[in-house]
Amino acid sequence: MSQQQLFASFLLDKKAGLEIALRAEVVAEATPVNGRIQYLPASLDFVEGIMHLRDEPIPIINLKKRLGLSDHQYGEDAKVAIVRLFDRRYGLLFDDIMEVFAAVASEVQVLDSALQTDDKIISALILREKGTRTIELMDLGFLFKDSSVELEKMGGAQLGGQEPLKEKTYSRFVVFGFAGRLYGVPTECVQEITFVDSLGEMFNKESDAKSRGFSGSIDDIFRHGDIDGTLQLRGRTIPVLYAWRLLTAEKGGGIEDFSDTTRVLILASEGSAVALIVEEIVAIEAIPDDEILSMEGIVGAREIGVSGIFQQKDGHNITLLDMQNLVCDRLEELRAMSRLSDDFDEVEAVEESAKGGSVHHLITENCYLIFDIGKNMAIQLKDVQEIIEEDGVLSLPGETGFRAGVINLRGEVVAVVNLRNFFSYAKDRTIQAERKLVICTAGSRTVALEVDSIVTIYKQEQYLQTTSLNAELADKKDVLDRLIVFDNGSGASEHVLVVNVHNLIRNHIDITTT
Repeated sequence: MSQQQLFASFLLDKKAGLEIALRAEVVAEATPVNGRIQYLPASLDFVEGIMHLRDEPIPIINLKKRLGLSDHQYGEDAKVAIVRLFDRRYGLLFDDIMEVFAAVASEVQVLDSALQTDDKIISALILREKGTRTIELMDLGFLFKDSSVELEKMGGAQLGGQEPLKEKTYSRFVVFGFAGRLYGVPTECVQEITFVDSLGEMFNKESDAKSRGFSGSIDDIFRHGDIDGTLQLRGRTIPVLYAWRLLTAEKGGGIEDFSDTTRVLILASEGSAVALIVEEIVAIEAIPDDEILSMEGIVGAREIGVSGIFQQKDGHNITLLDMQNLVCDRLEELRAMSRLSDDFDEVEAVEESAKGGSVHHLITENCYLIFDIGKNMAIQLKDVQEIIEEDGVLSLPGETGFRAGVINLRGEVVAVVNLRNFFSYAKDRTIQAERKLVICTAGSRTVALEVDSIVTIYKQEQYLQTTSLNAELADKKDVLDRLIVFDNGSGASEHVLVVNVHNLIRNHIDITTT
């Protein structure tokens, strides 16, 4: 796999859509403008002044002036990226914080020096989204032009020749806003910050007759319980959670309230990844460790995933989250959907490339796809090729019973089996809009199993042999030869019959290899 580099991108000019990237390792934090910026007499034209950040004077650079933009004003919601250069800290003014992303070498194109003057500051272009989005990479070494050598010699000297302040330890957090409150996630848990595509196409259950993805980048195939679906990120399938599910006791709401500030935090913990959708990214903030109010000893704090509280100078509190404990009750389910490793070659995946996109569903040993057909049943996940919407089913003349017709699956004619009818369960026409087709394979044979809805992916190491079935299912014993104990999260367990896809195809459906 190509070597990747991490970058932090910022919006320098909203009107012009000018986006600037910095290497992530030089960005200490990103924060709103803290108080007023104090004018510094006899300074360079592009030095806006001094901002006090936790009692440390930070020189603030007006990048719009430094880059020669005609409009060099900033709004009240401007952000400051705190960077380290020559053992000093400087603040760079931006209109907004964008994202943290990984890019491979082929996406970074070095600018030809012949195209720039001696006062250059942009060293390369980063091509994103197949070249439709271009981000300019800034080289901090060129920030002060002729003064760089002098600054480097000065090293860690402080303003006014003062002695260095006593070393303080800091922890870095990505601070996001939700429902009028601020939350912080440790930066080491944040793999990336990215966007939700096609926000205007968010799924509205009341106005849309079909169950479809929440957006162009979110797939709700595995939507259930607290998990709202999955998204694809460079070939990985990542479960999606909306912040309100984790941070409130409410059972719904909020998913339609997206705006231009909505961001997706890709979080990694305990070998699993999850995408957390938040209202906005407020800052990347370095918080002094000795100013964090510890939650140790507070009953229930650990269980609800809170590690501490930090009070800002303006009186607002940032609730610092312990992501491992916050999602610990979902870890097994997340692992069943998404496996992370240092190199993604170790991830086992079923990949289906089709017109209009690709679908990836990760396969984990001893996992089952739980579905509903009037009662919960299961299929071994290793037999599942993909899950698609119940669209384009072609009825055939003379077919009755459980045979629901055929579909054209990328040039292959695949038989559709209605599992409700196969097991003689009563029809329920109220769930028509939620139905899915589970595409299963057995050797060279493929079948589409029509189910009412997908319940969950469930990991169960043990199973039991089916010893007896009721009279209605007795003739299907070869198909229902095992069962598992399923905990549906309500505190009660139930026995769920597992469909043997191989016996279903071989013994009950006359399918010839195409």
